[in-house]
Amino acid sequence: MLIIALIAVYALTLSLAYNPLWVIVILAAGLIYGSLSNIVALRRLYFLAGASPHVALLAVTLAIPTSHLLGGDNVVYAFLYGLLLIYIAGYMIHRGVESDIATSLIVGVTASLTVIAIYYVLVNYPLEYSLSAIIMGDPLLTNWSDAYTAIVLAIITLSIVYLTYHEQLSLGIDRVSTMLSGIRIKVYDLITYTLIGLGVVGLLRITGYILEHVLLLLPPGIAIARARSAWEAFILTIIVATASSLLGLHLALLINQAPSGLIGVLLLIFYVIAFIGGRR
Repeated sequence: MLIIALIAVYALTLSLAYNPLWVIVILAAGLIYGSLSNIVALRRLYFLAGASPHVALLAVTLAIPTSHLLGGDNVVYAFLYGLLLIYIAGYMIHRGVESDIATSLIVGVTASLTVIAIYYVLVNYPLEYSLSAIIMGDPLLTNWSDAYTAIVLAIITLSIVYLTYHEQLSLGIDRVSTMLSGIRIKVYDLITYTLIGLGVVGLLRITGYILEHVLLLLPPGIAIARARSAWEAFILTIIVATASSLLGLHLALLINQAPSGLIGVLLLIFYVIAFIGGRR
């Protein structure tokens, strides 16, 4: 509890010293990825987590011409495209396809389509599409609309992960026994895929395509090396993700560097320290 209080004070201090919008979006990102990475680790969905940024990049790119053609908000279309592609991967896994094979197919398809989609959008909608901002990510360029989206996603993700953590843990330990106990595993699979899809698409502009891999994969590895129980690992994962995000933002403002890059470097340093000093 002391660490959580210190993180809250640190976030408040940064809000007073700098633009509170930056702190809000980066804190929300830490909460979202800290929660999501817990589920990724429990369910051993590392391949899908690694593929999800590819899905997000394609979804955000396709949303721009779709909104021009059909009207409406391109954010909504991005979420729909992202969820559709994640559901396809989840359905293949549900039908018995190995998770690494299913995600390899998704990566292959999305990578090819993304190149075509990016070329089309850059030619036809150059003023509405910034490839560098999406690839690198920059919370300093976000607006209050992005902040509201991030806050809502953070509340939804953290709440659902907390309420379903016991079932997700059971599925990760023994899927067959969990199914025989009467738990409707399809529901929890759908919850997992939905949260991953919403998280990676909703935060692509904030964290960037490159850093999403790091934030989804490294925090649970750091927490597991130090935790003594599953619940402690859950708390530590969120602490690691949020603390790294805030510290990375602070350092970026001090030395005029990219926040997303520094967050990734900090997570890597924390991972090495946890790996060297962690328990077997």
